[in-house]
Parts: sequence; C-alpha cells; structure tokens
Amino acid sequence: MPWTLRFAIGSLFVFVIGAVMIAWACMSTGWETLSWFAWGSLTAGAGLIGTALLAMLSAVIHQGWRRFSLALMSAAVFLFVVLLILPSSRDEVFNPSAPQLF
Repeated sequence: MPWTLRFAIGSLFVFVIGAVMIAWACMSTGWETLSWFAWGSLTAGAGLIGTALLAMLSAVIHQGWRRFSLALMSAAVFLFVVLLILPSSRDEVFNPSAPQLF
C-alpha cells in the first residue's frame, strides 16, 4: 500500500477524533459545549479534507490503487457533506418555528 494512502487513512482517524469531540459536545452542558463543538468541527473537517486530498493524490500517482483511492475520497466527501448538513438539519428538527433565512 502506498504511503499516501496510509496518510489518507490516518487523516480519516483524525476525522474520527473530531467526531468524538462533537459527540462529547452534544453530551455536555454549559459554555464549554461551544468550544468542544467548534474544535470537533475543525478537527473533523481538517481530517476529511486531508483524506480527500491525499486519496486524490494517490489516485493520480498509483494506478493500481486507483479504485480504493477513489472510494476513500468519495467516503471523505460524503462525510464532509454530512458534517456540513447535520447541524442545520438538527436545528430544524428541534426548533421547527425557527425563521427561514432563505
């Protein structure tokens, strides 16, 4: 397995650490919740962007690992979109009377 793919999988573990931080923020109370959620979002986003970029680089360089690299990149992009959509959909579920901005 090429080193770029190993680093991409390592970046995916950075996303997992960020997801755990977000989960911790959802279980805690007070002002520290905002800090945990912000750091978790930043860590998870950086991990997913790193995974996508390294998987794309591996797909270009290593022809034999192209299918695995593209699958890893697709999973990273999907999780990044879910990370962006999840907070806005959660607000709509728990507060349906919130004014719509758009």
